[in-house]
Amino acid sequence: MADLLIQQGQGAGLRYQDLENPADTWHWLEAPPADAREGIPYAFIASLGDVSRPAPFLYTVELDIAEADLPAIFEWYEQEHLPMLTSCPGCIGGTRYRRLDGGAPNLLAAYRFERPEANQTPEWIAARSTPWTERVRPMFRSSRRFTRRLLA
Repeated sequence: MADLLIQQGQGAGLRYQDLENPADTWHWLEAPPADAREGIPYAFIASLGDVSRPAPFLYTVELDIAEADLPAIFEWYEQEHLPMLTSCPGCIGGTRYRRLDGGAPNLLAAYRFERPEANQTPEWIAARSTPWTERVRPMFRSSRRFTRRLLA
């Protein structure tokens, strides 16, 4: 069963709109009902910080990682990346998920922001530029990043 279901366009849950493409709206449904079938299903991996409430902005990073590289990516995320990013000014918390339907990208990280430019602070940029990050980055087969705002 999914811990998160993302539905594009219409759906239940919180609505987050891409800042660069307002036509792209995600319906973010945490703990979806068992009968919810439409959308992209994800399993919870880990979280850090305050992820108990909706945030004004959601910064998502989708990664496609080979199965053999997942242990190294998980170790990096848990020991360095997630703790560093969630401690940056303007970041409320972060959650990591693994896609359940076999599609790509297979990993999703969602950071809750107070303001949309939280990923532009010197602290955030430094956290994305560590030696460990540089070692794992070649394992990313593809990545997509979006900043979304919560719609009322």
